[in-house]
Amino acid sequence: MLMSRKAKSTDGRAFGSDARQEVIVQKAYDDLKDLVKKYAFFSDGPYRLSAGEFSDFYFDLRRVTMHPRGASLVSELMLERLGSVDAVGGMESGAIPIATAIALKSGTMRAFFVRKAEKQHGRMRRTEGCIRQGDVVAFVEDVTTSGESILSGIAAVKQLGCTIAKVMCILDRESGAKERIESSGYPFEALFTASDFVG
Repeated sequence: MLMSRKAKSTDGRAFGSDARQEVIVQKAYDDLKDLVKKYAFFSDGPYRLSAGEFSDFYFDLRRVTMHPRGASLVSELMLERLGSVDAVGGMESGAIPIATAIALKSGTMRAFFVRKAEKQHGRMRRTEGCIRQGDVVAFVEDVTTSGESILSGIAAVKQLGCTIAKVMCILDRESGAKERIESSGYPFEALFTASDFVG
């Protein structure tokens, strides 16, 4: 699990304000982990995953990202690590509540999402929401497995001339997404991994 960045004194202790911030961040992580365990982690498989393979466990994180406390915690923890970007978004539909919560909490970042396929009516766009040509963006997701859908979405966003500053998810299933995304040149972070809940 990722930990808050913190300053330390020469004897290894965190400075006062940073120590307090570390405690606050750790509490947020613990609370979010409890919500995932309570509402979104299922170990009574087998479950068929989006890539077609089967797994004994499943994470339904929409049950957390669309929960008022869950949305608040996810946006708080991601904002701490996203840095300065113009917009935040990702693939429909998992990224939509995450990006919306981050936009609301930040007060400055805009939100967008990428359709799995180009819309066949109206403006016939694949990217929707408040994304502009040339934006610096963060790509977010609830669960990453192979990373293929994220890379497909990133390709669509880059057609707008946008720069991808970071890819971030709530949970990495540790099934190759991290390696695939990083080998494509994008920094990747996850709040949790499957190992935090399985075994």
